[in-house]
Amino acid sequence: MYDIIIRNARIADGTGNPMYHADVAVKDGKIARIGYNLRAKAGRVIDGTGKVLAPGFIDAHSHLDCHIEEVHHCRHMLAQGVTTIIGGMCGDSPVPFTEERFSDCLRSIGGTYSEESLRCRYSLTDYRRHLKDLPLGVNFTFLVGHGLLRAAVLGYENRAATPEELAKMQQLLRRCMEEGAMGLSFGLRYPPGSYADTDELIALAQVVAEYGGIITAHVRGEADTLIEATHELLQVVRATGVRYVHSHHKAMGGLMNWNKTAATLSMMETAVADGFDVFCDQYPYIASSNGLKALIPQHLHASGLDDMVNMVTDPARRAALKPAVMEIAASERPFRYTMIGDSASHPDYNGRMLADLADEKGMDPYDLLCDVLRDDKMTTTAIYFSMSEEDIERVMRWDRAMFGSDGGNGQKASDHPRTFGTFPRILGRYVREKKIITLENAIRKMTCLPAMVYNLSAKGLIREGMDADLVLFDPETVADLGDFAHPTRGNTGFACVVVNGEIALENDCTTGVLAGKPLFRDRP
Repeated sequence: MYDIIIRNARIADGTGNPMYHADVAVKDGKIARIGYNLRAKAGRVIDGTGKVLAPGFIDAHSHLDCHIEEVHHCRHMLAQGVTTIIGGMCGDSPVPFTEERFSDCLRSIGGTYSEESLRCRYSLTDYRRHLKDLPLGVNFTFLVGHGLLRAAVLGYENRAATPEELAKMQQLLRRCMEEGAMGLSFGLRYPPGSYADTDELIALAQVVAEYGGIITAHVRGEADTLIEATHELLQVVRATGVRYVHSHHKAMGGLMNWNKTAATLSMMETAVADGFDVFCDQYPYIASSNGLKALIPQHLHASGLDDMVNMVTDPARRAALKPAVMEIAASERPFRYTMIGDSASHPDYNGRMLADLADEKGMDPYDLLCDVLRDDKMTTTAIYFSMSEEDIERVMRWDRAMFGSDGGNGQKASDHPRTFGTFPRILGRYVREKKIITLENAIRKMTCLPAMVYNLSAKGLIREGMDADLVLFDPETVADLGDFAHPTRGNTGFACVVVNGEIALENDCTTGVLAGKPLFRDRP
């Protein structure tokens, strides 16, 4: 007697091998049997005729970790077939805090948390204990964020770490690795992580390598300096031997930078040929998402949010700031390609292009930018349309490319559509319509590949004895319905999603079942 039998589906087992028809039986959270015409009883029998059964999708790059307590149901993840998320990316993570730098740590992760939640942030062991009582919609793990490590030791000071401070960061990281962290993420586009030099990156990556962990990086530049920024992280890899994932690999900034992914992929292939483990992840959209304050040069963020607000408010300081912002504008063309994502004080601006708004108001777009940042106290989000389809498709074809939503909590109607539709978009647009990669290969990049990269040994394959994380979908109808103007429209084509042996979504609707588990690296 099984818990679930899915009959007569086409099995895309995660390896990339050709699909085959079979029945799959689930019992006690595991894949118990795979066979033809299984003559057994089950509490629930699901007809998979005409549909594809795949391992549950793994979101290889998520920012949900900093919101997991408020959005523990993870409905927007289940709605796109995701059963496991890997968070702690771009230098952010829930732990570790230090008492002496508590306010800087809180600034680093943002958000509002209960006292109980904040009390457990000083060690991964305490945070793991806290998570045990949190019902989760999907499985969840994360890396330690370098930005938080730096905030916990140096705060937001724009300088190199002293030998003593570097040793303290290494000590904090080593303790997290001992307690089960997957590795370390760098966010070198964001303060305070952006203030670190290459030697600091190497010293911290060496600790991760000692534990067989992994590093990921939002590199220092994804536009004019993409090649140089990629070279820096490959230096870190060659110096330490650590396994590396290049986060949301892309080329931004318009024609002058498009096609640079040909060079960066070649650089990564050379490292692989030399014996290093190098991978990347990507999301399938030509627009990125970030804070609007990212258009202010990084070194000015060290002064704190209050001073930054004053910087765009005081007429003299605003005028003095303009040349530096316009220098960024020249390379990334933000005024032409920037959409206001979420503005608390100007909700009517949401979904509108910054340049169009400025034209309507007869304003200099720079002054409109400053006004919005001032009124929102630097919290405005933005969407930047600055990438090409050719680069997306080139990266997607690379055998070592995985997929990640780069998404957050999914609670705002103005969020980037990648938060809600990354995985069905790949299956519908890039597999079925554009035929950029095969369905079997797309499933491999969503399942087996990230499970291997992040050492999730019980995930990512349809094999007897593996965890019963499964997605049944119609390959002819699966699609994302959202766009940049209406990102929350949802998805279609998902017959069911099974998390640890329980049905969490059926016919594109979540069931309310919360069967996810926190996952951590086995302790050495």
